[in-house]
Amino acid sequence: MNFFDAINAHVAWKVRLQKHIKGVSDELLDAMVVGRDDLCSLGKWINTNADRHGEIPLFRQVQEQHADFHRCAAEIIESANRGEQVEAEHKLHHDYAHLSHMIVKSLSRLGKELPEEPL
Repeated sequence: MNFFDAINAHVAWKVRLQKHIKGVSDELLDAMVVGRDDLCSLGKWINTNADRHGEIPLFRQVQEQHADFHRCAAEIIESANRGEQVEAEHKLHHDYAHLSHMIVKSLSRLGKELPEEPL
């Protein structure tokens, strides 16, 4: 797993969500799809390697944070879709920002602990 790429992909979600909230996104974000933590590269890697690395506390932490990250992103999309832009913005700049910071920090640490592995 290239943890640097995974970090960049998750950081880029902030811009994608911001555009969705403002109604200027060129992409249609589906909360049901975004909320799934098993569709992105990191999620696929986590699921594939859960048996192999599941005993590592930091791996389990990343697994939980990653799931929370996707749930929060889906909630932001749902709020924006209901026309609740203020709530969506608040979630983006508070809950999401905190989760994003935590997963980036944990992925950086995990990248130092585990060798780079293919998906």
